[in-house]
Amino acid sequence: MTDFESGGCYADRRRITFRPNDFVESFGEAFRLTQIINFEDVIGVNLKTGRAERLLIKNLRHIDDVDTEAYQSLRDMEDFSDAEWKEIEKRFISIQPLLEGLTRKEIEQYAEKIEIHFTTLYRWLKNYQTTGTITGLLPKKRGPSQGTLKIESRAESVMHEVINNYYLTSQKPSVSDTILVIKERCEAQNLAAPSGNTIRNRISQISEEKRLRHRNERGRARTKFEPTPGKYEADYPLQVIQIDHTPVDLILVSDDEHRLPIGRPYVTFAIDCYSRMIVGYHLSLYAPSTTSVAMCISQMINPKDQLLIQFKVDSSWPVWGNPEFLHLDNAGEFRSDTLRQSCLAYDINIDFRPVGKPNYGGHVESLMKTVMKKVHNLPGTTFSNIEERAEYDSDGNATLTFDEFERWLIIYITKFYHKKKHSSLGISPEDKWHEGIFGSNHSNGIGLPPKPSDPETVYRDFLPIERRTVQSNGVNINGLNYYEHVLRPFIHKFDNETNKKQRFIFRIDPRNIRQIWFYEPEQKQYFKIPLANPSIPHMSLWELEEAKKQIKEFGFTFTEEQLIETHREMQAIVEASVKKTRSARRKLAKSKINKEQATPESKTSPLPQPSQQQGLDDDLWDDDIPIFD
Repeated sequence: MTDFESGGCYADRRRITFRPNDFVESFGEAFRLTQIINFEDVIGVNLKTGRAERLLIKNLRHIDDVDTEAYQSLRDMEDFSDAEWKEIEKRFISIQPLLEGLTRKEIEQYAEKIEIHFTTLYRWLKNYQTTGTITGLLPKKRGPSQGTLKIESRAESVMHEVINNYYLTSQKPSVSDTILVIKERCEAQNLAAPSGNTIRNRISQISEEKRLRHRNERGRARTKFEPTPGKYEADYPLQVIQIDHTPVDLILVSDDEHRLPIGRPYVTFAIDCYSRMIVGYHLSLYAPSTTSVAMCISQMINPKDQLLIQFKVDSSWPVWGNPEFLHLDNAGEFRSDTLRQSCLAYDINIDFRPVGKPNYGGHVESLMKTVMKKVHNLPGTTFSNIEERAEYDSDGNATLTFDEFERWLIIYITKFYHKKKHSSLGISPEDKWHEGIFGSNHSNGIGLPPKPSDPETVYRDFLPIERRTVQSNGVNINGLNYYEHVLRPFIHKFDNETNKKQRFIFRIDPRNIRQIWFYEPEQKQYFKIPLANPSIPHMSLWELEEAKKQIKEFGFTFTEEQLIETHREMQAIVEASVKKTRSARRKLAKSKINKEQATPESKTSPLPQPSQQQGLDDDLWDDDIPIFD
């Protein structure tokens, strides 16, 4: 969701839910849902006309007029005062009868009884439904309320320490005892203690799994939150997802008039263990990495409508939503701290496959074999091994470009694999998915999964994070300076708590170094920050590292000017040798594909830097892995 006046983007992690009596918007009109028909259609009652209408799910949005009030749900919980919590509770109690599906007349009568106008109740209800959290009921903030105090940082530290080292222990003390200990310790230090409600709220934010594990109930935690080891079956859609990668048994060709071989791509698959539906994938010419895993997960969570349109595939792929468990291999790309934090923010539990137990990843392994068998029918296949390939000329027979193969893959997934009867299920993955969502004669379905309100937020949340200070010439990441006017207020900003310069959150798309995302902590928005030097060409982080390596080998000191010259020379060599070697063609193809897949760049040029400071300062990495703001 873009704020066109400021150019920033809210981190909109709200989800659209599809249950009777939920409120949505379609083409500017507000509706109350009454019936879910299928993956494409619902029935909703127009709040203005009272008429029931058939609505396309792909066109449903959050109600826009919720505006700032709805965005209160995006604040950190600790920002709320006790007075604000009381107001939230009051409003939540007031809308309870509306959640029971009262008629318009009954709502008006109820509103008159409690002396709150019925339109106000509707507005509160919309805020609650669209944000998916009771904090959406908070009134629009107009500055600090009189009589409300933010918790002092030292009192905050006391509360944090007591909760972690007293409440979350095997002694299992009660909440009341925990409140008493916090108040006693604050009093001993002459601090204003947090209220009981504030402490209760902070404790309520602790996940049930964490509470059980730390309070000597690990057995219950395993039983409730972990699937049966070695089995990894699932009881419903999106309960268990397995992810893994494989080289594709196919030689691709360059996307130009020559169409010469560039080598094999890699594919990352995510499969739903309940239905065997492919819920996400990522195709790349680069070897598997944290980025390929993250991009696969973000695609899995998001709807696939735009993907099908992009590749002109006339089919359906009715899969979206947050999984409960991800089962991953033990490879390094799966053990990234950033990836772990991203999954944590989306309430996704990660479970790593035990070493030497391939049956733990059986479903995704089987999927990859099935897909590769189909790939073996394509021109340019490498088959599974040398014996099977025999004298077949894979390079000489290769005809598909990267984009053509990706389109083939999407068609295969949506029109063949999903619709073919699965030997273990007895029905097709698509039918099993439908059964798990809408139910059957033998079981109830879970209903349509909540849908991300803003796919771009999901994508951005899974990008790698860097924490950096802001200098006079902007921010320096990977030896390059980035600047935009939004950084100006944070130049040399001091953090009073750490007595050091404040570090800010930046997100990096490794496929495009020409811009980064800056999280502006005061507006709570993300801004695209371009390179301060716009003459630096488009390149990926991998290309940047290769250029740095070349500069070092030549005995030069790395500067942006040297980077531009080196990259230009390297590209010229690659283009000149494109007809001679596969590796050169592959490098050229990687560069082209990175441009297509990476975040679109801002069309505005960067403003002049506030100073022309020489050199390329590179602050050290902040070891702390940030939690999403």
